[in-house]
Amino acid sequence: MALRAISSQISRSQRKEKIVIGQASGRVLASDVLSPKDVPEHPLSAMDGYAFSLGHLNKTNSNSPYLFKVTGRSLAGHPLQGQAETQGCVRIFTGARVPPEFDAVIAQERVTIDQSNDTVQFEVKDIQPFANIRRAGEDIAAGATALPAGTQIGAREIALLASIGVAEVEVMQKIRVAVLSTGDEVIDPGNALPPGKTYDANRPMLLEMVRNCGAEAIDLGIVLDDAESLRKNIQHAAAIADAVITSGGVSVGEADHTRNVMQSLGEIAFWKLAIKPGRPLAAGWLRHPSEEKQVPFFGLPGNPVAAFVTFQAIVGPCLQQLAGATPTSPTMLRATLSKDARKAPGRTEFLRCSLKRGPSGEWLAEIAASQGAASLKSLVDADGLVVLPHEAGPLVAGTPVDVIVLR
Repeated sequence: MALRAISSQISRSQRKEKIVIGQASGRVLASDVLSPKDVPEHPLSAMDGYAFSLGHLNKTNSNSPYLFKVTGRSLAGHPLQGQAETQGCVRIFTGARVPPEFDAVIAQERVTIDQSNDTVQFEVKDIQPFANIRRAGEDIAAGATALPAGTQIGAREIALLASIGVAEVEVMQKIRVAVLSTGDEVIDPGNALPPGKTYDANRPMLLEMVRNCGAEAIDLGIVLDDAESLRKNIQHAAAIADAVITSGGVSVGEADHTRNVMQSLGEIAFWKLAIKPGRPLAAGWLRHPSEEKQVPFFGLPGNPVAAFVTFQAIVGPCLQQLAGATPTSPTMLRATLSKDARKAPGRTEFLRCSLKRGPSGEWLAEIAASQGAASLKSLVDADGLVVLPHEAGPLVAGTPVDVIVLR
């Protein structure tokens, strides 16, 4: 429900550009790509063997082997020259063009060869029309949609584009996402750690998660617990970015200014979620200085595991939508709990777990002992996140659960 509250009001970016497919990995298609040709363009052999005309055979004698004269060869990239003789056959190889006069291919293992007079012999009683032939347009017909708008391009998509002769594609320009941390207690790694301070783990993590969404990440550093400094930095972020992410400062402490600053600069869609970890999450919109658009804003919790979970659950899908991509769900699998899990109804819980195979091959989820919202080591060690539903109470061992796969 929280995701719908924010995502339903996010407008997709309209900025587009053309790029070569070699630079398209991770980018989002701005428009449908239609195939300029049939794939395959001609009937092709699916195996090494012999092509022949099934339609020209006398089926009344189908129990006896047929004798064919080998009248030519067809190789991939070197099709048979001239017209095929329908009474004979053609030696053919995988990926080679099947002559238009022929409508079947038999595997070479099923053929008896007489090299002395260039003949082959085989039975055809169980061969169907177009056996072992990839027919023209079988994969994609000319004019059909090869890839729809909103597709995030990867290696497979690049291969498909190349196979139909497409060298350039129209993609959405990368959205720009500003990320900043708040708090007097955090400092950047690489500096000496004074008493009472902690290294900022959230910002490097969130910057990488933004990049993994295919967006351009803008690092705005650390802002101290000062309302005016935070206001100026968030205003600057809204002016230069398509979305803004902060971490820390969204709780109820005296120095937690993010929510109040956000409210003064825009609109809050929700604050606090019924999830664990990650309850203190503010999300909404900031006014762009030009007043022409609203900039989505996400104020994530200061605890790094809580920031990770809320990015996975809320921020990532919203950034995909903003970028023009078709939002994708995280990789999930079904597992059973290896031991009892304590839980109270009224909130969704994401618990770190290890995964292993049970005696029957089923997945078993073992919930980690450490579930602290600041425990990054337990997050790194986890194979996944067990999702305990909002309405669920205590769960016993053997209960089926969904698991978000982390590796």
